[in-house]
Amino acid sequence: MSATRGLLFGVIAAFLWGTHSVLVQYLTGSLGGLQIAVLRLYIAAVTLFLMLRVLGHPIALEWRDRNFWFATSATAVNFVFFHLGLERTDAGSAMVLENTAPFFVLLFLYLFAGVPVTLREVAATALAIGGVALTVIPDLDASDSRFTGDMLEIGAGISWAVFLIAASRAMQASRSTGERLNFLFGIFAVTAVLLTPLTVTSFKMPPAEDFLPLLFLGVFASALAYYFWFEAAARLSTLTATLLFALSVVFTFVNAAIFLGDRITPLEVAGATLIVLGIFLTKSAEVQKGT
Repeated sequence: MSATRGLLFGVIAAFLWGTHSVLVQYLTGSLGGLQIAVLRLYIAAVTLFLMLRVLGHPIALEWRDRNFWFATSATAVNFVFFHLGLERTDAGSAMVLENTAPFFVLLFLYLFAGVPVTLREVAATALAIGGVALTVIPDLDASDSRFTGDMLEIGAGISWAVFLIAASRAMQASRSTGERLNFLFGIFAVTAVLLTPLTVTSFKMPPAEDFLPLLFLGVFASALAYYFWFEAAARLSTLTATLLFALSVVFTFVNAAIFLGDRITPLEVAGATLIVLGIFLTKSAEVQKGT
């Protein structure tokens, strides 16, 4: 039951994350990438603070937790690379490159954490990355020069892998919703403060039409998306929780179809199938290991 709830939470998180690339791409038309990142972080931090107060949980940050600082540092780097990258490349390229994170998670777990990696887990990761690639092929334009943006998004994928590992391990050791909300609130609040100086000279007032997208980006695609993923990570293995993030690519196109009237292509359906197969493959590997 716990694993089933974890998968459900992960799917909800992926659905909410499936809006963020499109929203950030839209907002870069009037705001700089770093300003979007910082505003998004502050809105998310305020949302989580209010959630803690409404639920009656005290504010208690884990300053001495090594995983907290790994996750916070990785978030800072990821937000800089991801948002600056989207100034230079399109949302499709950004998604496929950031979603190389499962490969880096597998590599880092093997090289630095001494975690044994099975052939089934390698195959699951390959399926998920292949599914991501198939899903965004219609959006890729090989004739467009986006080298700098693409390199930034690869950096976002590497830093995201560090976040996924650190946050997943912290959540697996957590005992309550309050603890998980505090962990996430701390990450967003500290990262917002760290990145604020980078926006001082270029800050400008967002136009009125950007307020609603910014609010949605901060509340739903950040605070709630990350929180639901934390609940998933508390119940699932690091790799399964990581591959659930890859579903956000699928939901990006689902959201585009629902809200923008875009057509879902056969390649996108094939990509979604590969990602789902990858997730179920990791779950079967956990059962086989007895985890």
